[in-house]
Amino acid sequence: MSMRAPSLVALYAVFLLADGAAFAQQSDVQQLIQQGDAYDAQLDNKRALDAYLQAEKLGSRDAETLRRVARQYALLMNDVTSADRQRELGEKALDYAKRSVAADPQDAQAQLSAAICYGRLVSLVGSRTKVEYSRLIKQHADRALQLDPSDSYAYHVLGVWNYELAQMGTFLRAIVKIVYGGVPPASNEEAVRLFKKAVEIAPERVSHHVELGRAYLALGLKQLARAELQKGLALPSREKDDPESKKRATEALASL
Repeated sequence: MSMRAPSLVALYAVFLLADGAAFAQQSDVQQLIQQGDAYDAQLDNKRALDAYLQAEKLGSRDAETLRRVARQYALLMNDVTSADRQRELGEKALDYAKRSVAADPQDAQAQLSAAICYGRLVSLVGSRTKVEYSRLIKQHADRALQLDPSDSYAYHVLGVWNYELAQMGTFLRAIVKIVYGGVPPASNEEAVRLFKKAVEIAPERVSHHVELGRAYLALGLKQLARAELQKGLALPSREKDDPESKKRATEALASL
């Protein structure tokens, strides 16, 4: 028995239905991303994460969506006290950040996301992994800055990298020599230069002033340190990490 070929009208109707479904799905994705962004602005990271994960399930797997997910997992580390739970969240954040870089290596924010996620895990891993992550932090932050020289937080991350390596103890220095083949150039002076650039670009960010103050303090420049630490404390808390930054500022001031 022969079968009739579908008419052009029927085929056109199928295409219209498919296009309509795709348009509706894309509309849903955009709405979920917008909801996630709104929750993120309110520091409601759990709801923001849920919205972004739903968008991912609907097919949104571009670099921007993936790094949005990474950011929420990373910030949720602030809400737990268990080191195991922090590491679990941090590893999920890093996985999404790496996927974001793979989706678009030219996305400056994806590169910066990877640097930040490695940085959030540094205190939760062993010494050799700590040094390897340090190498990757600098690699991704350098790339982020090449792609977008106007991003204050890329300067901030590199400032932290210099500050931490400058304070590094003898044991870690020995491991660094093995991993890097020598100790990479890092100094408190370079940390100050980078934090000053971050402050110049985004003077409203608490963490830039606090870390600049701590770098000044490491150089023994107490008056400059006090001024920056006080500026950081005087600014309103807008970001998830601001309370922790202000805690560090208070502790640094107490040591003066």
